[in-house]
Amino acid sequence: MKWLRDSKERINFIFNCFIESYLIIFINLVKINTMIAYITGTSSGIGKAIALKLLKKGHQVVGLSRTCTINEINYNHVTIDLSDLNALSKFEFPSNNSDDIILINNAGVIGPIKPIGYHVEQEIIQVNTVNVIAPQILSNKFVNKFVHSSQNYQIINISSGAGKNSIDAWSTYCASKAAIDLFSVTIAQELASRNHRNWHVFSIAPGVVDTKMQNEIRDSNPSHFLSHQKFVDLNKNNELSNPEFTAEVFYSVISDPNSYEDVVFSVRDLE
Repeated sequence: MKWLRDSKERINFIFNCFIESYLIIFINLVKINTMIAYITGTSSGIGKAIALKLLKKGHQVVGLSRTCTINEINYNHVTIDLSDLNALSKFEFPSNNSDDIILINNAGVIGPIKPIGYHVEQEIIQVNTVNVIAPQILSNKFVNKFVHSSQNYQIINISSGAGKNSIDAWSTYCASKAAIDLFSVTIAQELASRNHRNWHVFSIAPGVVDTKMQNEIRDSNPSHFLSHQKFVDLNKNNELSNPEFTAEVFYSVISDPNSYEDVVFSVRDLE
């Protein structure tokens, strides 16, 4: 019966080798399909919703914000105030040549909701630091770290319709979003013209979403903000998108960036 035992052992050996090979292939496929996402402003709103969506899909997320409200295995948090230029200058992306990586500059502030001439100088500085300077510094560090790597990379900046259309009492915010749109177009052209085909850059306007920013807008002084009632009515009539829906649309871009030719567009363009 020795030949029978030997045959069984050979069959078991072959079977175990097959299972081991299958597991190795499966693990490598999982690695190929996962990414690391650095997202600013993950404590609430759109940033948190995108982070949770990516985590649910098995990706790793690193959140950059003042407070941490996510408790998940694949989530790491960097406590940082994006209006603090010293803190920004100290932040560095760790080296990584094996994962696809995405930077989502989501954090933003509405700033003073009142006509120019009534602003406090520090408010103007804060709006531009958080909405324009911080994304530019982080994007610069991101490109510098990974531009010569062979993995796939994306930079997604959060735009706004306010970057294309003037809105009463939002002058600093409108200007900051117009700046981020043109910044995105320019760096996309820079990367493409240097044959970095593994990079994608987008500036996406999420539409009117039910976030803390909308609360600030409704709490503003109607005598300073002539369109105040419009935003009160949007909320009253349930016309605000929820962050989870917005995250779904963003994820469709993140998971298939080659399907989107334009750098600057709106979630509404995809509906």
